[in-house]
Order: sequence, then structure tokens, then C-alpha cells
Amino acid sequence: MHLRLVVLILSVTLLGGVAIPAPVAEPVLAQTIVPVTPTSAPGGAPRPTGTPLSPLAQETERLLSSALERTSQASAYRMAVSVRAAGTVAGARSAREEMLIEYSGEYNGANFAFVLRSPELLRQGIDPTTGITAVRANGVTYAVGPLPLHGATDRVWYTIGSDVPSFLTPPYRLEDILRRLGDALPLAEMSRGRTEMIDGQRCTAYQSGADAAPAALRALGRPLVPPRATSANTPLDLNIQRGVVQLWLCGDGMVRRVQVTAAGNVRRQPSNVFSVAFRVDITNLNGRVKITAPAQTRALQRAPEPTVVAVRAGPIQSAPGAGSILGQVNVQDAVIIIERSADQRWYRVRAPAATGWVSASLLSVSPTVARQVPVASS
Repeated sequence: MHLRLVVLILSVTLLGGVAIPAPVAEPVLAQTIVPVTPTSAPGGAPRPTGTPLSPLAQETERLLSSALERTSQASAYRMAVSVRAAGTVAGARSAREEMLIEYSGEYNGANFAFVLRSPELLRQGIDPTTGITAVRANGVTYAVGPLPLHGATDRVWYTIGSDVPSFLTPPYRLEDILRRLGDALPLAEMSRGRTEMIDGQRCTAYQSGADAAPAALRALGRPLVPPRATSANTPLDLNIQRGVVQLWLCGDGMVRRVQVTAAGNVRRQPSNVFSVAFRVDITNLNGRVKITAPAQTRALQRAPEPTVVAVRAGPIQSAPGAGSILGQVNVQDAVIIIERSADQRWYRVRAPAATGWVSASLLSVSPTVARQVPVASS
């Protein structure tokens, strides 16, 4: 009896398995698998590489990298740089827009000629309106005075000796600018914009958005800086409301214009607004650029400049007893004396903080040194 029951149960189970169809497998959706190759992060920990670039992005990166490299190797060219800004974050003195840099330079190998005007020159003891005019031809540097150098007090061309101060060398060179930009910009992400004629060439703007502007400004030597009320170590949290970075690539494969604009405010200080516009124009690439020495010059006698020690702290001013305050001289600062006022109450000095006029009461100047200091022309 039990045996018949077991056989009956097994038979029903087998018949049920034949009657019920097996479930149909769902189709498997195809997946794109991106290989991730570990690379070393700055801290040493492995990090994945980014998503592979599209063919268009690869071509854009190749095209712009090649253009930047090729242009940076030009041996002769002309370059104009202008910087307009508003707000202390952008390096301006107030929320009102002002011209911070006006620069024009000519280059041919090691020779150059440039004119630079900037309100920032005041801290170096140079009149911002006349600025710096300098030439280097055949290994000799010339510059127009007055200069913050001992004995260069007149408005004439001076022949500078082999010891050339840094402010008489060009602040901008094509190779430096373009290579720093190439390292800072997301070239593969830049898109084609409008086209126009520049320097006789049809040129197209390749551009990226506001996010790339801070890095581009750092590469150009005009970084956005923390508000003065905050610590220099405080992270700069900016709300960039509009901005663009443009590289103008021309038909001959050379870059002839760079433009960076940015505007916004500080997130935690919304009333602290700023704007900046940085533009570089490049012409006569590998063309005829002739650098010649000035016709008449005065030899600058680069005698050892008198150096004294500050015995009191006090302000450095743009004029004897007047003008704006450029900085502060501190006790034990070593300062170089350039000239003195006729009444010997004021000395024009080159100090660590700035170049300008300080009260004679701040310095320890012996009678011997005082006799060596020229009197400023009125």
C-alpha cells in the first residue's frame, strides 16, 4: 500500500514538470565598460583616470596644444597686454573699474623694447603715468628716468650697467604666458566660437566657461585674491556669475589673442563684488621686428648705493611729507637711499615694503652718507 502511494506521488511530480514551461530568460542589456587605470595622486594614493575623451575633444586638445607650443616658440613678435579690474578681489583699489596694466612690447631674440604703465608701479617708486620705458639692444639695457636707482633722477635715457634690476626686464613673454595657460586650461573641453580677422589672419575663438577663469588668471599672473578683511590662508569662495576664457586660433596655426573675463562676488560677503578683464594681443609673429638703441643716452654711474638701517617705524609716502601711503618701514629694515629733499628732512628710499619717501627721523644716516646722497630735483 505504501509503495503504491510513493509511486503515485512521483508520477504526478514528473507530469507537472513536463506541463509547466521553463521561464524564458530576460535579455541582458549591453553595458559600456570604461577601463580604469590607477595613477598616482599627489598624496601617493591611486586614483582613477577620467572618462576617455571623445574624438572631437581629442582633436581640440591636439589642435590647441600644438598652436600654443608653436606660438610660444616665435623668436620675433609684438605683444600688447591690458588689464581692467574693479574690486579688491581682482586687485583694484575700489569697486570702480580702473586700468591696472597697459603694456606694449616688441621682442626679437634676446632684444626687447617695452612700455609699462600701471598704478601698481607707485610702490616701486615709479610714476604710474609715465611708467617704465626700457630697451635692450645688443646686450645693453637702456631706460628712461627718473628711476628708483641712485643717480637716475632726470627724464633722460640712461645706459644701465650689467646689473639690471628686475623691473627693467619685460613682465610678459610669450613663451611664459602660453605655456602656463596650456597647463592651466581644460583644452579638450573648449568649444569653437566666433571668427574674426586678426593681424591679417582669419581666427576662431576657442572658449571655455567661467569655471576656467580663476586658473587662467593665476597662469597670467593676476590671481583673484582673498578680501583684505580675511586671512590670507582663508579659502577663496567666489561666486563667479559670468566669465569666459578665449584662445583665438588663426589659420596659420598660431594663437593671436587671449582673453579672460570674470565677474561676481564673495559668497560670504555678497556686497564684495569684483570684475576683471585680461587681454593679450599678439602680432607680427616671426615677422620683422627691429630693436634699436636710443640715439642719446647718459651713462648711469652704478656706484654702491648707500644703505642704512631704520631706527624707527613709520610710513613710506609717495611724496615728501604728502601723497599716499605706499607701505611701512620697520625698525631694523635695511633701506637703500636714492635721493633726499633739499632741506634734508626727507629721504627717498627703496625699502622691503615699497619705494618712496620717509622722514629722516626714521633713519640713522651719518653725515658722510648724507653728503653722498643727491638732492631731488624740484
